[in-house]
Amino acid sequence: MNFIARIIADRPLIGWCFVALLSLPPVLGFMGCRIAKSVPATWVTDEAAEALTAVEETFTLNAPLVLVLENEDFFRSEQLVAVRTAAAAIREMPHVRRLVWFGDIPEVSLRGRVTPILPDADGTDEDFVVARSRVLEHPLASGSLISADGTTMMMLIDVQQRGDVPPIRSCAAEFLESADIRVRATGPLALHGAHDRALAEDHYRIQLMAYTVVGLLAVLMFRRPAAIIIAGSGPSVAVVWTMGWLQLIGQAENELAKIILPVLITMVGFADGMHLVVRIRQLRASGETQRDAVYRAVQTVGPACLLTSITTAIGFGSLMWSSAEMISGFGRVAVIGVVVTFFSVVLLTPLLANSWLSDRMHIASAKDPVTLLMNRCTGLIECSSRHALPVAVCGIMITILCVRVAVGLIPDDKLTDRVPRNSEAWQTMRDCDEALNGIRSLRVVVSWDESKGRTDIWSVIEQCEHVLSGGELAGKPRSIRTCLSVFRGPDKQHRSILASQLPDELRNQFYRPDKQQAQIVTGLRDRGISAHEPMFARIETQLKRVEDANPGFQLAMVSDVIIEGRVVRQVVEELVHSLLTASVIIFVVLAIAFRSLRFGLISILPNVMPLAAAGTLRFIISDSLGIASACSFAICLGIAVDDTIHFLTHYRDERRLGRTPAEANRNTFLTVGSALVMTTVVCTLGLGTVLTSQMPTHVNFAAMGCTTLAAALVADLVFLPALLCLFPERSPRVSSLEVPDMESRVV
Repeated sequence: MNFIARIIADRPLIGWCFVALLSLPPVLGFMGCRIAKSVPATWVTDEAAEALTAVEETFTLNAPLVLVLENEDFFRSEQLVAVRTAAAAIREMPHVRRLVWFGDIPEVSLRGRVTPILPDADGTDEDFVVARSRVLEHPLASGSLISADGTTMMMLIDVQQRGDVPPIRSCAAEFLESADIRVRATGPLALHGAHDRALAEDHYRIQLMAYTVVGLLAVLMFRRPAAIIIAGSGPSVAVVWTMGWLQLIGQAENELAKIILPVLITMVGFADGMHLVVRIRQLRASGETQRDAVYRAVQTVGPACLLTSITTAIGFGSLMWSSAEMISGFGRVAVIGVVVTFFSVVLLTPLLANSWLSDRMHIASAKDPVTLLMNRCTGLIECSSRHALPVAVCGIMITILCVRVAVGLIPDDKLTDRVPRNSEAWQTMRDCDEALNGIRSLRVVVSWDESKGRTDIWSVIEQCEHVLSGGELAGKPRSIRTCLSVFRGPDKQHRSILASQLPDELRNQFYRPDKQQAQIVTGLRDRGISAHEPMFARIETQLKRVEDANPGFQLAMVSDVIIEGRVVRQVVEELVHSLLTASVIIFVVLAIAFRSLRFGLISILPNVMPLAAAGTLRFIISDSLGIASACSFAICLGIAVDDTIHFLTHYRDERRLGRTPAEANRNTFLTVGSALVMTTVVCTLGLGTVLTSQMPTHVNFAAMGCTTLAAALVADLVFLPALLCLFPERSPRVSSLEVPDMESRVV
């Protein structure tokens, strides 16, 4: 850092040239240059998505869009006419491939004559009563296309474009609302649309709130406009640089990078910038010249900023090991963001401080509210040093307790956790879970070789139906055997020969003899993988038995719930492993940087405690751990360790001057503690703006991040000093010429 300090202090023009050079790649990114192909940022791997797509392309029973209709009684002439008209109009719309509702269920005679299950508009009241009874008892309709009480029905629509959802919903409402039928849209396309709209609304609003909060806090803490400009210049430029790099490497569509990364970069950069500004003000107030204050600040604070950037980058970089492109892409961009933020802050902040802007920056610095607060709270650090043993034991016990609670978190995820709770799609999906069997599905795909006949196939399908029956969170299974119930007469589901007389549209939903495949489908409620896992395990075990008992058949359980659950579990496990690895690396880096194994071991408690506290908070809110929440652990580890590094750096300097551990703690508390309080308040409130997000995943991320930062401040100002007094090193006294006497500069 001596080289950078000399350039900034004595050759500022060269420093500004470095700033211009570092600005070049982001500028190229904003101009449209790309050094990497843009990769769609998704949570699900391509292999997992392809497995589900293959099944959806084989069978026609797919519903990316679900229209949910509500009325007291659909079995009246006016209501049925309106529903039929709406269904016909939607089928005529471009890009709509198929639409299924209970009115499509036919009644087929053994001679192949097909008649509708519903009467015509001029049917008698008795006809509608009979139709109601038939539909509500029909195995293809009851519980899947219409609720048991007949007041809620679904239209299953196969369409691929999210942009088609609003026109389809509007078209349905045009015909149905006049018949007093309420129309709502849900399903994957509608849910993803709600997700995208909320993301777009949050993007600039949250950033604007975060920057406003940071600015207001800077005004309250520094009062001097020059100090505010100097402290905020580095992180502001860092955000621009990072977003330019985001464009340059093709990660502009990563939702974590778009929403969370700018706020994190602002917080990380402002923390380092504030440490530099606080130190420069203290040095200027003690009588140093502008040049000497900038030089000494970069020389003493710069190494700590470099070390914090390394550890933060390690925390972010651990995300790159994830198999999910959303996570790994975020990790790559975050590492770049940390690196450019370090250079932005360590160059811009002192360069501006070495200009005319800082002429009066140090005036009245002793009257800053945080400085006054720290002077009044010296009893806290003295108590921690005086009662080191009980304080340290208390910290260890709290950490152990929180860790025990946090390990109870279960990897889990729900589709509704990724959608705004106030959206129509979310509310409609929840209502479908209650009134029907849910809009999600579990499929068992049966494949066979050419030697198998219909009798064998029907037997295996029947066995699979029995396996799927009885799940509390699943509906009644439907298959080609269920479709045979459209034939008049009892016990027709066993007569496999009748399958050839079914309408193609109905048969192809469940049975494809041309591809030697069939599927059995049941509805699933959105309760998360942890709730479904026991049922899935039971089904998988029983299907294996059926497969073993029927050579020549292959059975596969397919569901987006299973795919997402496995992805969540895999990603969370990867994140936990990477977090543990990153933790070890960080502590090793600290031990090497401070040339002290003791410092490395002591730093474990104040950095594990915040993570354990965040995990405890998550367990209190919910015992599930989603991907976003797991990400926050790795990210917050890198941020939380920053406070520890700054405290240990100044503590070591104080000890080298011959101070006792208690004296070194007190001087560090007064000198560095004010900056730690400032940065924690700014980072917590800045990151807290993400709590206003409409996205539950972002709210969870921010809640855990704020908890981690607040707990890290307590750990570093209370428990870390106790450990340093409890396990002091041998007197590392050195000449006062080696390390400047900072005690005289405490204001």
